[in-house]
Amino acid sequence: MSYAYSPELLEVLATSGAPSAADKALKNHYQRLFVKDLWIIIASVVAALTLVRGVSYILTSARISARRKPSDLDEKAEPPSTNTGRFSPRNIPSAIASAFRIVAFRITVPIGPASCASISELTFICSYIAVLLVFAFVDTRNLTITFWEDRAAHLASSQVSLIVALAGKNNFISWLTGVSHEKLNVLHRAAARACLILLWVHAMTRYHGGLPAKWAVATTNWMQSGVLGLSAFTLAALLSVRPIRNRFFEFFLLSHVILVGLFILGGYIHAREPGFGNYLWPALCVWAFDRLGRLGRIILNSRWWSRKGHATATIELLGQDTTRVTLKSRMHWKAGQHAYLIMPSVSTIPTEAHPFTIASIPEALDGTQGPKEKEIVFLIRGRNGFTGRLREHASLQGVGTVTALIDGPYGCPPNLKQFSTCVLIAGGSGVSYTLPLLLDLVHNDRAGTSQCRRVLFVWAVRDAAHLKWISPLLMSALSSASSSLVIDARIYITGKTAGLPTITSPTDEGTKTPSSISSEDEKKIDSITSFTGVKTEYRRPDIHRLLEDEVTTAAGQVSVDVAGPSALSSLVRTALSSEMARPSAVLKGQPSVVLHVETFGMVKH
Repeated sequence: MSYAYSPELLEVLATSGAPSAADKALKNHYQRLFVKDLWIIIASVVAALTLVRGVSYILTSARISARRKPSDLDEKAEPPSTNTGRFSPRNIPSAIASAFRIVAFRITVPIGPASCASISELTFICSYIAVLLVFAFVDTRNLTITFWEDRAAHLASSQVSLIVALAGKNNFISWLTGVSHEKLNVLHRAAARACLILLWVHAMTRYHGGLPAKWAVATTNWMQSGVLGLSAFTLAALLSVRPIRNRFFEFFLLSHVILVGLFILGGYIHAREPGFGNYLWPALCVWAFDRLGRLGRIILNSRWWSRKGHATATIELLGQDTTRVTLKSRMHWKAGQHAYLIMPSVSTIPTEAHPFTIASIPEALDGTQGPKEKEIVFLIRGRNGFTGRLREHASLQGVGTVTALIDGPYGCPPNLKQFSTCVLIAGGSGVSYTLPLLLDLVHNDRAGTSQCRRVLFVWAVRDAAHLKWISPLLMSALSSASSSLVIDARIYITGKTAGLPTITSPTDEGTKTPSSISSEDEKKIDSITSFTGVKTEYRRPDIHRLLEDEVTTAAGQVSVDVAGPSALSSLVRTALSSEMARPSAVLKGQPSVVLHVETFGMVKH
């Protein structure tokens, strides 16, 4: 890329001569061209992702509309597998898609002691940083400082609005591309750190050019504002490292808002005099838009204008470390989405909000829409901070009510109606994500809007006492499922009794509960295994074997959804990168597999 700098300007910039006002104006013009081209590239990427989402939606709708005929709904037996073992040219598109999924989403790379990233995430992050650096240093006449010292600041400052948008819960990028805000937060952190590096490049070159003399001048408030803004931005980045963010989340959240606000304000004053304040003030508008959107959702969900406003929640302690929170609301959400809970009596900061997956669905299991007032259920494991205080609050009250506001829903969960077989795998509290997906599949099957014929529901949990977390909802799903939908529910108890003999449904003869199980736990097991098809085993699940059995016998495309510890997600990724899901198998007629891992960012739990 090359811009037609005037010969006079090149001579001034490449030497120690002082540029005139006209030279500065021309130089700023070229800086704007670089910023414009950078935003054209960003807009093109967003447009491409939006196009992909639109095409995917059209193809999905076409497949769902061509689902099995109504006469087939009474047939419980699954159609035979399409795996013929012979190459077919019509399978080439599916094989290419499978290869892309394996490379882009199932291969992960460690990027730190407590984090990893998929190839697709690394590609976006590295590409973004590379583009910034190329634009900063290209066409600089052998890296002459005068060419890139200000350009680095222009490029970094122009990205502040994008960085704020990537951190927001309500943003146009998510609406257009279908990438949920928690996934965009990964890019938010990478973009912020890349811009911080460019701003320090600008600051150090300015310092090298004589900052101390300029600092002593009384009229340089713009310089002092720039130093203040960069210092606040640097401190915000240091306080956002994972160990601090995870251990002191409330402190991180408050300090982040204050420091970033100081950065934008200081940066605006610094850039206003040269005429570039419009790089930074839109970021405040983006932030205000997100906050107003969140406030609007809270007001709408709580119905503050109604006499029967919904600003309370019922809390109940389930076991020693899990709290069930139930709210009534007219909010509509999709299975697998999450929402932010605000509980002033539990939080240290009244406005503190924390995200949790909604463990219920808005519709009824019989295929109808159900009542207008929906029951929103959260299953929350008590750890440190807010969740620990909520657990203690519930233990003191037993079953009680607290003031609660809800902000949501958020997230872009997969549409499972198009798949022939759905595999739902959860570990521990990850069941709050997979359970509503199962409930939604039952609802859609009863409503006649799904072509799913088989569901494998796998839950690995440490203690048998945890079964009561989901037993009522799981039993409702099993009893409501039509004969056309086969549900194979398997529960694996992996605690101290792991490795003991298998416990199966009472319908299987000759099986007994291990003698080390207490009578109370045995009652819980009996209640949840009283349905045909539910199996409870005291061991860890063989993820590879389970997936292989489902993929090799599926009649059509397979969806695998997993939520829980990163070790479980890693096992699933590895299994689906093996021979069973490779392009060579798809070319021979084996169904392609789509994997969705529910996680917040690049985290290893």
